[in-house]
This record gives sequence, structure tokens and C-alpha cells, in this order.
Amino acid sequence: MSTQLLFARYKPISLEPKDSIGAKWLRLLDQLDLASTVKGKKTAIKVHLGGGSGFTTIHPYFMRVLVAKVKQAGAREVFVTDTNNAVSCAVERGYTPEVLGCPILPAAGPEEKDVVPVAVSPAFRTLSKVNLAAEIVNAEALIDFSHLKGHGACGYGGASKNLSMGCVDEKTRGALHSLEGGLEWDQEACTLCKTCEENCPNKAISFPKDTFSVFYHNCKLCQHCVLICPQKAITMKGGAFADFQKGMALTTSRVLDTFPRENQLFITTLMNITVFCDCWGMTTPALVPDIGILGGRDIVAMEQASLDLVRTEDLIPGSLPTGWELHAGQHLFERIHGKDPFVVIEQLREMGWGSRDYTLNEVV
Repeated sequence: MSTQLLFARYKPISLEPKDSIGAKWLRLLDQLDLASTVKGKKTAIKVHLGGGSGFTTIHPYFMRVLVAKVKQAGAREVFVTDTNNAVSCAVERGYTPEVLGCPILPAAGPEEKDVVPVAVSPAFRTLSKVNLAAEIVNAEALIDFSHLKGHGACGYGGASKNLSMGCVDEKTRGALHSLEGGLEWDQEACTLCKTCEENCPNKAISFPKDTFSVFYHNCKLCQHCVLICPQKAITMKGGAFADFQKGMALTTSRVLDTFPRENQLFITTLMNITVFCDCWGMTTPALVPDIGILGGRDIVAMEQASLDLVRTEDLIPGSLPTGWELHAGQHLFERIHGKDPFVVIEQLREMGWGSRDYTLNEVV
């Protein structure tokens, strides 16, 4: 049976305010029947708050409206949450408790020590457990409010990545990234410009005696250094992106296991769709025109529909980084990053989290 999803199209049919995406957002939330998910419950809204000089995360307006609607639907308590690093600088993107109308909490505490270890059984390669963030575990309802964008390690980031990377601690994120492999340095190609060191989000890279060194305790193998190196002197050993995606799916499954299915809701914004993840701490041009917002109760269908709506033929000229070209592949994200973005979706389907068959019901 086809999964029913709500879709608010960004492009208006008229210039009347009622046809704008902001007004459609209100109607989409009304049609989602929030009360059936959140009434009487402590509700976590998991988002990605970004960092650095990036500003193309979900606009505070959409978060504020969602929080207000969740309260109106009878939630006993509501809070917005993300990793500690993102929460600590959320104000730089306009996210404050006063603006959003609720607390903004670090999911695993201010030092990412408030976690609940959960076994991955059977273990997948080196992944035998994940440390789930306590604020997520202690909530009674979950709204996965994600922003679709590209990602160098797994092709794209959406609803699944928002949970698998944002509802765990740094140690678990590192364990997931390590499934893809380690870092290798080409000394002859390197010019010692140290761009990688200057831009490493975890301060894991250094050059003692002009030799590339990685402090793997801090490194989460996000591949920022791989992608930013102007000489391509850093590469991933192994390159098992499909294993990384399976690890993401397994972690997402452990997060969702925390909640009854009727207490889960998924919303994905398809606006400001950039080539890199929001965790890069920077904003780049949008790859395609703004598409809209999806809402539903099936994470597999949500992810499938999100990718289906991003089309190669809509690529905006000049939006790719300088010197980048499209490669072979079935999807725009695969043609940019060289990774099949549908792997994680199929893994989630096989784990029983939904259907790739869906029908879009457009909000008018």
C-alpha cells in the first residue's frame, strides 16, 4: 500500500500571501494531526542547528511555528535539540528560546556525557553499540525536523542522518564514520598550506615537523579535510561508504526503537539544498531551486520522496564548487559526491521502517 505524504510546494500559484510557503506550512502542520503524536507527551524536536558561518539551516520562522503548533496540539512539554556544539552557537543563526518559544537543549548534555548505551545486535563490523542521547531517550514523542542537503561521506543528509548523527554522542559519530575507513596523506602532493588543519571542525589535524598528523580521539572522519584540500593530498582508506550508510541506518533504527511508531513524525525541508552538510559551518549556493516541505509518518517514504524531488535537470548553473563536474550516476547527489544516496533508504526498508512506495498529497 502506498504511503501518504503531505507536500507543501515552495512555488506559489499566485502572489497572494495564502499561497506562499509560510502559509502552506501552517496548513501542512494542521493536516498532519499533531495531537495524535504529541498530546500529553514530552516532545523532542530534533533539528540540525548548524555552526560556523553557515546560515542556510532551517529558518527560525518554521521552527517557531512548529513549536507553537505542537503546544496547541497539547504536548505536555516541548524542546528543540541538537548536539552540544551546535546548541552552543545556535544564537548565531537566530535560534534562541525566546525566538523558538521553547528550550534548546544539548541532546547528550553540555559535555555529551548524558547517554544511554544500546547494543547493535548482531554487531556490524566494529559497530556493536551506540550511545543514544539521554534527552532523546527520555522524551515520549519525536519530531524529526530535517533539512535536505548533499554530503561528501554518504551522498546526502536528511531525516535519517539527522537522527543517526544528532541523537548520539561524539564517540558514536566517530565510530560510524570509521566504518568508511581512515585518512591517508600523500606527502609529495601536499604543499603544507595547512588548509585542512585550519578548517578541521574538531581540531584533530596538526603538522608536527611538517608531517600530517591526526589525533583520532578527536577525529570523526567527516572528510572535511579530504574535500577541502586544494591538492587532493588527503584520501579515505577503504572508501566503504555503503558500510557507513548501513551504520547510519542501524543507528537510526536504535533511535526510533525508543518511541512507539504513533509517537514519531517526520518533516523534511527541501530549501537551500546545498552541496555540503550544515556541519561544515559554511553556506554555499543552492544546487537547485527551493522545492518545498514534506511531512509524514514513514521515514523510508520521506527519504525516498525527498531524493526523488531533487532532479539533475534542475541543477542551477554555477552552483557547484569551482572545478567540480558531474560524474556518472543515477541521482544528482551521486553525480556530485560519487555515492549512491539510496543505500541508507533501502537499509531502513529492510529493517522494517517503511515503504519506498508513496503518494504525495499536495497542500493547497
